[in-house]
Amino acid sequence: MDKPTFTVANRSIKEWVSSLPTLIILLLTIFLSSGEIIHSQLLKIGENTWESYFLLRGAGMVQQPTCNPDPNIDQLTRETVRKRQQESADDPLADVLGTSEVNEDAIRQSLERSRENCRTRWERFQTIEERVTPGVIAFRTVEGGVAKIVSTLGDYKRLLLCLLVLICAATATLGRHHIALRPQRTVKDYLVSTTAQLIANALLLSSAFVYRMEEVAAMESGVRVGHFYLHQFWIAGFAILTASSLYQLIRRPRDLESGGSWGKALLTIPLYTFMALTASAQFLSQGYYHGIAVYLGMMMEMSTLFLNLALYIWIGMMLKQTKLAHLVFDVLRPWKMSPELMAFVVLAVAAIPTAYTGASGIFVIAAGATIYNELIRAGARKQLALAATAMSGSMGVVLRPCLLVVIIAALNKSVTTAELFNSGIKIFILSLVLFFIYSQFARTSPARIAPFSEALPHSLKRLIPLLPYGIVVGTVLVFFSDVLNRHLDEFSAPIILPVMLLAVLFYEKLSRHFLHLFALALIPMLAMSFMDTWNGYQALQSGEIPTGWTTVTLQNHLWGLFWRNVILGGFIVVHYLVAPRMKGNGDTDPHYAPEEGVSEKLEGSLRFSTNETTTHIGALLMLMALSVSTGGIIERSGLMEMLPEAFSSIWIAMTILVVTMVVIGMIMDPYGAVILVNATIAQVAFNNGIDPLHFWMITLVAFELGYLTPPVALNHLLTRQVVGDDEVESAKLHSGSFFRRYEKFLLPIAVMLTALLAVSYLPLMSEGLHQWLFHKIQVAM
Repeated sequence: MDKPTFTVANRSIKEWVSSLPTLIILLLTIFLSSGEIIHSQLLKIGENTWESYFLLRGAGMVQQPTCNPDPNIDQLTRETVRKRQQESADDPLADVLGTSEVNEDAIRQSLERSRENCRTRWERFQTIEERVTPGVIAFRTVEGGVAKIVSTLGDYKRLLLCLLVLICAATATLGRHHIALRPQRTVKDYLVSTTAQLIANALLLSSAFVYRMEEVAAMESGVRVGHFYLHQFWIAGFAILTASSLYQLIRRPRDLESGGSWGKALLTIPLYTFMALTASAQFLSQGYYHGIAVYLGMMMEMSTLFLNLALYIWIGMMLKQTKLAHLVFDVLRPWKMSPELMAFVVLAVAAIPTAYTGASGIFVIAAGATIYNELIRAGARKQLALAATAMSGSMGVVLRPCLLVVIIAALNKSVTTAELFNSGIKIFILSLVLFFIYSQFARTSPARIAPFSEALPHSLKRLIPLLPYGIVVGTVLVFFSDVLNRHLDEFSAPIILPVMLLAVLFYEKLSRHFLHLFALALIPMLAMSFMDTWNGYQALQSGEIPTGWTTVTLQNHLWGLFWRNVILGGFIVVHYLVAPRMKGNGDTDPHYAPEEGVSEKLEGSLRFSTNETTTHIGALLMLMALSVSTGGIIERSGLMEMLPEAFSSIWIAMTILVVTMVVIGMIMDPYGAVILVNATIAQVAFNNGIDPLHFWMITLVAFELGYLTPPVALNHLLTRQVVGDDEVESAKLHSGSFFRRYEKFLLPIAVMLTALLAVSYLPLMSEGLHQWLFHKIQVAM
């Protein structure tokens, strides 16, 4: 890594102008996401501390009532009756309209109700004045401040996403880190790629400028325009991107090779640039000059989800700074598995962190180098190692709490996340079994695994270094669950996981003694949880089920708490009582070799992870932003309208839809593709009798296939990025069968294509299989 030539306070200019703002935006996003949780807990604390806190919190904000709490009702009634009679006498139409009669009883009742309302306001005011204390005022100030900050900043999520995209995109542009089919090596590569980026960024700037002019004209004609202020930021941001590309074109790097091919140079153009050029050409031909800017605005409508994706990228980069991946491989190493079997186990284990990092290839960036090196260490051929590394970033797309599934559920009401994840686990198992079968047919050496009696004891001993991580992670989970009443799921993962990774880095990089603080915090929380579990058990035995619970749900909840507490308590006991006796045993010493870009210090780890996050956010979010525009081209082209609303056979409909989904998955980022599919193809599927849950599971599997299939093959591109271009080139074979030469592509394609065909067609043949795979979950009201 090149050392910056100019620094301020030991930080490069890049860190001050890109990484620091990115970190601030990410922290603001976490605060906004957790703000409602924090505020609700503050209200609960206030209510538990001061009776009727909801009333007392109005101290200083409720004005003294001006009404009379004890008026003379008889006198007011007579005056009102007299006034109404006079008004009727003066009205020539009173007799015609039937308003000449004055109802004295109704007037008296109305005045009495007004008196009661007035007395209530006075009682409320006097209660606040009598019971309010300086403590209430101080707490109310904090609680109200949190509520105001959250509500105010919550209105600017679009601005946060806009700034994040533009800052990170400029960083990726200047660092030459945008995703392309080939890296830039030669002078021709650089000239072609940079020139294309300059043209694309200039077109983006023009689109944003024209869109602002259109909005100004709309406002002058009386049309109300929302979030107009964003135009200035888009224009300024695209101007910076254009200037960055022009600067790069003028100042050529010194490390470029001479020569090169113009044809290969085209492959170095970033994918977002291809999309920008294609979309601009299409929109210009239609006279829709501001088309790209319009679709970028559509992306802003889902600002929360894309900000969460940025958090997932940060989570993945912090995960890269930890030793967790190495420790997990240390547990597997004693089994001495054959390469194919090791790849199978790696995919099974990697699916979980893949789902927890957004299933967007972030896990490949975070742990891909470790996975590849460990598979090579286990004896895997390079083609197999590359295939497994690429697949490690896609297998978890159907598992909880994958962000892609959350987006699908957010876009339409026909399916829920619970239903998608319930079907997803079954399809994940199917894909995993298929990989095992195909890999065994493709193996070049006999399958092997160490005897259980030999491997199991060593593997269990190597679990001991993972116990501290279990304690740290468990403390964070229990704190959020029991103190903040927020469980880890697809909605809270972007909030909880960054805190969890920060806690792990504090333990691992700053001081191992932090573990004692986590254990001290965890023990009382577990003790309180055991007491709550016992109280719940007593309620279950007595039949006094709390409101909102049923016998079954309460029983399941108590069992879940019991086993959670037993496991976490076991971690503490084993770590502090058993592990010290095993000190010096080589089985507990993890194999770990520091990697490039991984710091042994907390400050360095946070710097590296944030710097990498900034670059990857710029590369991925620009790709996703232009994917939305590419979807707009397809949507406006009328191709989808060419599909008939109803086909003669559901089999024909399924075939056409499957082919269409695979093609979209091959050329588009999955997040942009989901938006397009939901707007165009989904209704065609529903009209032809394809169940919504069935359709969306087909979509997810098709996108998994798209991650791994050329011409884009995003996960292979990310694998090349982390493994190294030279290493990928060295894996190429010039002899052997076609399958051996292209195994890194063909093995993943064979697995996912078979899974896609099975998921698409087998449920149509069996109603029982369809109901089992795509079970609708009824939610009790």
